[in-house]
Amino acid sequence: MRCRLVKAWVIAASLPFPCLALLEEAFVSFEPDPAISQRGIDIANAPILIAQDDFIGVHIAARSLANDLETITGASRSISNATLSDVTTTKDQDVFIVAGSVNSSLIRALLAEGHLDTSDIEGKWETFKTTLVELPRPSSGRALVIAGSDKRGTIFGIHTLAEQCGQSPWHWFADVPAQKHARIFALNKTTIHGEPTVKYRGLFINDEEPALNTWWARRHNATRYPLNTEFYAHVFDLILRLKANYLWPAMWSSFTPPPGNIFFTDDPGNQQLADDYGVVISTSHHEPMQRATNEWNVTQMGPWDWSKNKVNITRFMDEGIVRAGKNESYITIGLRGLGDEAVKADNAIKLLEDVIEVQRGIIRKYHGSESAVSQVWALYKEVASYYDAGLHPPEDITLLFPDDNQGNVYRLPSKNETGRQGGTGVYFHFEYVGLPRSYKWHNTNNLAKVYKELSHAHLRGADRIWIMNVGDLKPMELPLSMAMDLAWNAPSISFETIPAYLTHYAAREFGVSHASEIAEILMEHSRLIGMRRYEHLTPATYSTVNFHEAERVLARWQALAARVRTLTSLVDSDLRPAFFQLVSQPVLSGAAVHAVVINTAFNYRYALERRNSANLLASQVLDEFDAAYDLVEEWDAMLGGKWADMMSQAVFDAVEQPKRWASPARDIVANLSYVQLRQNMQFSLGDLGIYAEGSSSPIQQGRWAESVDASMPTTSFAPVLPQMDPYSPQVRTVDVFMRGDYRVPIHWALDPLPVPWLSISPLNGTLNKDRPDERLNVTIDWPSVPANFNSTLLVGIRSTPARYPYFDQIHIPVLNVRAPDTFEGFPESAGHISIEAPHFSEKSTPGESSDNTNVSSPVVFTHIPNLGTRSESGSVALRPFLAARDSIEQAKAAKAVYPIFLFSSSTDLTATVYINGGLDTDPGLKMEFSLTLDNNPANFTRVLGDYVDVPSAGAMPPEWSNQVADQVWTKTVRLGRVEAGAHELMWRVNSPEVYIEKIVVDTGGKVAASYMGPPETPRVPKKPSHMMA
Repeated sequence: MRCRLVKAWVIAASLPFPCLALLEEAFVSFEPDPAISQRGIDIANAPILIAQDDFIGVHIAARSLANDLETITGASRSISNATLSDVTTTKDQDVFIVAGSVNSSLIRALLAEGHLDTSDIEGKWETFKTTLVELPRPSSGRALVIAGSDKRGTIFGIHTLAEQCGQSPWHWFADVPAQKHARIFALNKTTIHGEPTVKYRGLFINDEEPALNTWWARRHNATRYPLNTEFYAHVFDLILRLKANYLWPAMWSSFTPPPGNIFFTDDPGNQQLADDYGVVISTSHHEPMQRATNEWNVTQMGPWDWSKNKVNITRFMDEGIVRAGKNESYITIGLRGLGDEAVKADNAIKLLEDVIEVQRGIIRKYHGSESAVSQVWALYKEVASYYDAGLHPPEDITLLFPDDNQGNVYRLPSKNETGRQGGTGVYFHFEYVGLPRSYKWHNTNNLAKVYKELSHAHLRGADRIWIMNVGDLKPMELPLSMAMDLAWNAPSISFETIPAYLTHYAAREFGVSHASEIAEILMEHSRLIGMRRYEHLTPATYSTVNFHEAERVLARWQALAARVRTLTSLVDSDLRPAFFQLVSQPVLSGAAVHAVVINTAFNYRYALERRNSANLLASQVLDEFDAAYDLVEEWDAMLGGKWADMMSQAVFDAVEQPKRWASPARDIVANLSYVQLRQNMQFSLGDLGIYAEGSSSPIQQGRWAESVDASMPTTSFAPVLPQMDPYSPQVRTVDVFMRGDYRVPIHWALDPLPVPWLSISPLNGTLNKDRPDERLNVTIDWPSVPANFNSTLLVGIRSTPARYPYFDQIHIPVLNVRAPDTFEGFPESAGHISIEAPHFSEKSTPGESSDNTNVSSPVVFTHIPNLGTRSESGSVALRPFLAARDSIEQAKAAKAVYPIFLFSSSTDLTATVYINGGLDTDPGLKMEFSLTLDNNPANFTRVLGDYVDVPSAGAMPPEWSNQVADQVWTKTVRLGRVEAGAHELMWRVNSPEVYIEKIVVDTGGKVAASYMGPPETPRVPKKPSHMMA
């Protein structure tokens, strides 16, 4: 059945939306289409029937369904505890919705009468079935039956019906209004949904101040207000509507007032409510035995030190197990420090062996056996090193592998770990407080990267628990939705279908009218936030000098923001609060952050260049800084203040010590620079500045020694453009700008151009206080350039008024060389070759083992779309995934080939590779790569170095501290002496977890520095034979 659902989803991705099924096979429709709903029934007004003896959670879900359908259809309906005889003797109603677990009396009665078969779901985990049945006589009615294999299977079926009818899981947490329908047809078909890919899947409310707790207190007109059953009822509802089942509740300490949140005692009803709803309660990685850290009172109980206070700590844990009772729980075992720290012990492994033995004894005392209750041990930070050193818990305990807090899974099960009785799982962060720098303001999770990491977990068998750290829950709606959908049905999503997934997500939340545009916006937003998290941005991140990098990034954000503003005016008014939360505010806030940070960088550069426009840019930064807070105030005012303070986390910072890792307590805008607008430049330089892209000329002129530095024209630090050749960007730019008294306009003009095939626009102009800068575009008519032309063109420029006659020259290096007509690939241009990894040659070969095994599924390099921040086209990795892992010989034999052409020889050619961020998840298969030239043998090298201890982070590769925020690993490869002409780069890896995004070959000795690397060099197609000379 799973395959059929996957096929149905793929087909649905290209079809109109019959209902808001997202990843589920549809069983309702809004049109009585005979082709698909012959003898279907209209359930728009149908009463809901459940058995009195069914689970409390089923009754809760049924009441929610009644409310949902009333909101959707406008028709109220009854919800009844019913027996089959009650249904069959009802004379004034012939259509019903019947929901129940397989062991409920109502479903058992239908089974006994032969009207329902549940053999295909019985005994399965969290599975449900939908079908239409003819009710027994004397009734002539029909019913849509939702039968669940267990409590949550039934609940998921009920909520799926609500979702398909028009109610979003985010109806409360994102204020998505129900989509209205007068008629809802249950299709005459049988569907089966489940079992889930991951058995336990859910979220961790990592409630670091200020947002969540401040918001909840404000809602109750208090300074502090407990997260009680009112709050958790909404959380449990959301979890179950997302087909999740697992929660680590809010737990962080606070000093205003102390001790902070305690799920179990803030409201004694919390734990029972979770069990009633059907949500499994566990506790975070450093809260063992169903006790909250904040329950430990050092003054009363003594130190949290097992070696000194074992008796009190044991009693504390014992009380947690007693309090949990028979409620469905997943017990965290082990021991860490109180504040997310390592235990203090001379021999931590020996201490933890004793701790686990005592904890297991407590469980045995109250539950009859050590394995009677599910248990999990989180291998978080330093704990992973204990496991690697030989601390292996009993087989029934789930091993929970974490990421590195930055979205890179730290470890996954190897072959001898996949068969554990307790299984393995993954703890994954969508936000984090800690080293190297916190990120918790907004969603900065690239969906394709999240998919990569979690799909690896699925393929490698880490499928017992997936727990997502969502911080304050908002604004992590989208990545949480995708992660839970993936956990429910992993094969239903792929790298290729992420855009289609977003289209269906947008249709569910906002209707079909603008779903495609919203999906495109969300996809572009995902790409942009994947480049670097907001809190990790500094004015130095993107180059303001080379490759127009900072300009290009900011332009993409501004274009995306413009699309959002346009769409806001088109969205129906009742959808705008949800649209603001899920689309508009995330995009506009991201654009504002980038505008402030990038324009701060330009402001500093302009000031060093002594541009008058530095001051205008400083004012613009302050305006953008204020506009960013306008979005916060708009958020706080939305819906009468429902979500006020939820976005109160500051984000703008100077990124300096002290406590560089911590989040800012208040927004600041820092390091703006100004020039004296009434002051002229040193007269020997003149008041007209020239910036040729990529050059430092005007900065060098910012400090000047007349007796040393020649001017009129400038020689030592001339404005020199990057080389122009047939394969370089076809437009180079030059800025002319005012750098003198703003009250005196400057008239400038170029001398006659030295060759007819050179064009510069404009050729002259006037700068003034309102327009202190002007950009010149430089182009070349390449068919008219003499073959093998190799010279630097000098273009004179003059301006008035000037104390000393102003004259300078723009330097334009031109090289007209071309690859042979027979060449197909990437030619050298302006000192480098930049290649996006998916653009490998057809000459690329699959890997084959020496004994020619697995020939039906050869291991090949495959284009991975949508994954990559240094590439517009995605990345490349080995596939099939498991086949590549099973045969390292085949994996290492596969080659991706990239033809290149060098116009000059090199004594030491180098290349930089950009590898998508990831860690060595298998100690027995650490990631390796090889980049060689032509027929040189492979030279496999580790992607990451041997791990070292990083304070407060655990064992990490040496590259981690400085590069993890970049989202890629950059590695430089020496290719040695190379002659001019055609060559082939050969890319090889040993693992399908190595994803290459970009290769940059340095042919000129030093590629200009940038964060993203140079844009791709144009690929030259091979000319048809009849066009060759």
